[in-house]
Amino acid sequence: METAYNFDGYRRMNERKKYHKDVSFSTDAMIFPATIKNLSMGGARVCTTGIPQIKTGIKIIITIPFANRPGCMKRKAIVMWAEKDQFGIQFI
Repeated sequence: METAYNFDGYRRMNERKKYHKDVSFSTDAMIFPATIKNLSMGGARVCTTGIPQIKTGIKIIITIPFANRPGCMKRKAIVMWAEKDQFGIQFI
């Protein structure tokens, strides 16, 4: 039986951990700064300021710095929910 975690009313298959790092993400040809507030193997909550609101269903590429060593990774993701200056992504 699989465990589902409930965070802020959203059910997830992977537990999210607090993670406060500056990141960047791109949609089409534009790159935007953002901050990840929590992170799991399956997705993340991303906060932004000063950019147009992100819409659910769009695909992005997000660049995430490693927590304990230099460097970063890029992951494709889809926006699952969006509210004001934050949105949740699921890695694909």
